[in-house]
Amino acid sequence: MRNKKLKLILILALPILLKYVFFLVFVDWGVFDNEDIKEDVIFFALIALLIHTNFFQKQIFKNLLLLIYVFYVVLETTSFLAVSSTFSSSYMYLLLESSSSELKEFAGGYFSWPILMVFIVNGYLFFMLRKKTWDINIKHSTLIGFAGLVLITAFLKFTGLIESNAYHNAIRGTYGYYELQKNMQFTSVINKNEISITADNDVMVLVLGESTDRNHMQLYGYNRKTNPLLDSVKDELMLYNNTISTEVFTLKAVPKILTSLNNDSNGESLVDIVQVFKAAGYDTYWLSNQRPISFHDNAISKIASGSKMFKFYNHLIDRDTKVLDEEILPDYIKTLQQPGKKLIVLRLIGTHFDYDNRYPEAYNKFDISDTDNKKQKLINEYDNAILYNDFIVHSIITKLKENTQKSALLYVSDHGENIYDNSTDFFGRSEEIVTKNMFEIPFMLWTSEDFDKPKDFQYIPNRPFTSQYTYESIGHIFGVMHKSMDVENSIFSSEFKPKKRTIVGDRDFDEYFENSKE
Repeated sequence: MRNKKLKLILILALPILLKYVFFLVFVDWGVFDNEDIKEDVIFFALIALLIHTNFFQKQIFKNLLLLIYVFYVVLETTSFLAVSSTFSSSYMYLLLESSSSELKEFAGGYFSWPILMVFIVNGYLFFMLRKKTWDINIKHSTLIGFAGLVLITAFLKFTGLIESNAYHNAIRGTYGYYELQKNMQFTSVINKNEISITADNDVMVLVLGESTDRNHMQLYGYNRKTNPLLDSVKDELMLYNNTISTEVFTLKAVPKILTSLNNDSNGESLVDIVQVFKAAGYDTYWLSNQRPISFHDNAISKIASGSKMFKFYNHLIDRDTKVLDEEILPDYIKTLQQPGKKLIVLRLIGTHFDYDNRYPEAYNKFDISDTDNKKQKLINEYDNAILYNDFIVHSIITKLKENTQKSALLYVSDHGENIYDNSTDFFGRSEEIVTKNMFEIPFMLWTSEDFDKPKDFQYIPNRPFTSQYTYESIGHIFGVMHKSMDVENSIFSSEFKPKKRTIVGDRDFDEYFENSKE
């Protein structure tokens, strides 16, 4: 009898055991934390306890419990196989933020035969386990089982082991996503008397890049010629070499760039750059080559909708994510020709994954057909996307030059991207396994010769800066300052005061990566 029960427990443990077989064969064991293993053991103990209760002897409830168990194993295993990390709350942000076509691209990029095997094997184990029967010889088994559920969950929470649980992270990520949306409350009205206009400039162009890591840019010392056009006008650009994003996901990063939101915000109503320029009497335009997730609910789209004119180039057809950034250029040129002083925001698809969809064949300079190596192929695709992005940003600057008005252009990416950099074995972004490349972004300013810079303007290329103060830096450089802006936060001011550069997980960027070298 005892042997039979032991055999059933071993059969029940097969999904967990096979998870570690996959890890041993396909994943570098060095990426694991002992906390993950402990949490797995405790989670399995909970499943084993619950399945031995009268409540879960009913087939429908037993099926549900086993499905929860097996799907947990699938989430954990495939997450490590894809990005060498446990399934985290960050991935819920990614899933909720992305369109269906982006999710298809994401899945296609991380697909592998081991991942397919995980689904097949665990699918088989689910149907095998649901046919098994567990003899119940414990009095009040259901009461004991659910009391155990409460106690084990409390233990996981108290010890912090719950942070490794896929379901906990899925719930926390979903809650965090909608809390962020709910708390993104904007000031309804801005009075002109709250704004100080200190310069007589005409056009401000803000170019928002996407997933662009400056370490893959020729302008910043990359060993490939990925910026031939911008490099040819390098003397006209003010390049900032030490700017980082505080986030690795667009939904979190872009609102910090465009609004008064930053790491020190305490729930106050937010003011965005479009509102400020609009209240100051400027016409505002928004051209985006990114599809709004939900036009009325997405925080970035809320900002865009305040513009005098806004246009999204990918919002009609889900599958249509191959629209190139050059589609923005004709409308951009028409906008420049409109009379009046103006703010123009151009949101690019940039170097967003799937990288080979971000450039035309003419920009396949780093030929992806020359290698069978999957990693090198992806690096080549990313660098081709950087090359095409060089053409786009240079074209935007060139057209602005031809406008002959007092103009400024600021280019900044929302975040970076890890492309197997620094000996890592994954591409993309994560809040759990962070690399410098995910945060190190391009930040560059161009101004016309007659542009009225502020009296305290100062150009220090290596000034340590985070993009969450871009909002204040734009107001300062252009001479349109709202009361929510502090000149001490502007990268362009001699009064700038450096601050601790906190990134995800409350890490100090400078200390964390300095210590990582040791």
